[in-house]
Amino acid sequence: MKKENSNFLILMFFMQFLFPVNHGESCIAGFDRDIERNQFTFPEFVQSENFIVHFTSSDVDSQFVNGQWLNLQCNEGYALSVLNHAESALSEFLDDGWEDIPPDCDESIQDVNSPEHCINFGGNSLYDIYLSNDGVGMVVPETPYPVEPYAGGYTSFMKVSTLLNQHESVPYWNFHVIAHELHHSIQLRYGYSVSGEPGDYMYNGWFFEQSATYMENVIYPDSNHLTTMLGNCNVVTPLTFPHYNIDYPSEIYPYRSALWQNFLVESIGDPSIVRYMWENYGLSYATGEAVSLFPIYDNAIQRASNNQKDLGDCYNDYAIWRYFTGDRTVPNEYFSRSLSYCEAATVSDFESEFVLQSNKGASTFIELPDGEDIVFSSQNTDDIQLSFITIDSGNNINIDYFELQDTISNFQTEPDAENILIVSPTYNGIESYDLNYSISLNSSNPMGDINGDFEINVQDAILMVNMALNGFYNEFADFNLDSQVDILDIVFLINIIIL
Repeated sequence: MKKENSNFLILMFFMQFLFPVNHGESCIAGFDRDIERNQFTFPEFVQSENFIVHFTSSDVDSQFVNGQWLNLQCNEGYALSVLNHAESALSEFLDDGWEDIPPDCDESIQDVNSPEHCINFGGNSLYDIYLSNDGVGMVVPETPYPVEPYAGGYTSFMKVSTLLNQHESVPYWNFHVIAHELHHSIQLRYGYSVSGEPGDYMYNGWFFEQSATYMENVIYPDSNHLTTMLGNCNVVTPLTFPHYNIDYPSEIYPYRSALWQNFLVESIGDPSIVRYMWENYGLSYATGEAVSLFPIYDNAIQRASNNQKDLGDCYNDYAIWRYFTGDRTVPNEYFSRSLSYCEAATVSDFESEFVLQSNKGASTFIELPDGEDIVFSSQNTDDIQLSFITIDSGNNINIDYFELQDTISNFQTEPDAENILIVSPTYNGIESYDLNYSISLNSSNPMGDINGDFEINVQDAILMVNMALNGFYNEFADFNLDSQVDILDIVFLINIIIL
């Protein structure tokens, strides 16, 4: 077993004791979660310029977590290590242009009714970190911090696991937790509710986790947290399930989908693009209006690329980058760590009907036979883009891009080569909906032979009825050539079968 994988398993061992696995929860606590500041019987603390770490070295306090009591005893060396990591990470975030974390209270403001005044909870205005066992790490929003220009901001406090008092300092395989949670604290300066409607955090909570997970490697470039997750081919990731949207909210996918933000930075070459998103989000949220995150992504991409790319362009490129992972890695191309990732999953049963969602970055990788005439059919051609990859016997790679003009498009696959068709959505800024399409071989089948068995019978009729009901298209079902399959075509087919 690789060393980084072994370390990740150690972390997972602690996680199973520290909090229940609930994939619908974020490591930012919502107001419906009863997370409180710890009140130690014998409190201790260490502090620095910006942080105060609360802990206890006594063994008298315990916490009921996931059906069992866990002791809260910790040690000063570990507390100091957490403190130093927090200071170092904050310094780097500030150097990169991020907003500072809101203070626990602004002691310069005497008027407690001032909207800029915060309640002093932790003894001073320093940011509070509690060594506790609520989870490996979490940030808890606390009070509004309506300070312009990001008037939707919130103060917060942080909790970091004691790791059951097994360490005198933060182990290197857990460094990323500090960076991750601290970025959540900074995110809350821009706004708490990342939602389509104010107050509904989990609607778009993936944005919080995606950014925080990406920022782990900004602070700790050697961190293997994201790499290890993407190297696991038995879980849901943007590689094992490429047809999932980038905002898929479950199965810890929001953490693993940090690959998307990693792609944006590596492909465009401007690491500030993540900060641009949050600045745009904060300004949008401060208006009190509903916030949509995909236009925010689009604006940040155009800003970072000097208007050379938009969100649709990046969806297409993101798909290609994901294909060349694992054993398909091309040296010095695409993701810098692609060799450590899983290969993106492909579909070989191509003579099927497929569905993708529009506007949200999902893709399908379809293996096609070599030396064949392929028919691509869809009623949603304006919202679909195709990339066609061929790899010959000498591992020479060619990538072609298709603009769909009609509901039916034909193209030839290369003989004696790997042929991969990548289907991705464009971006038009409107609400997402289903994109239906089909792929088939262009043969000499008679009109009406829907299933390609060179016979016209009731099986073809059943398929045609399903096409008509679900809005799918097949050229062998379009008897009247009106670019749709409907009741008129079914009548034609039934007459043929009867005769």
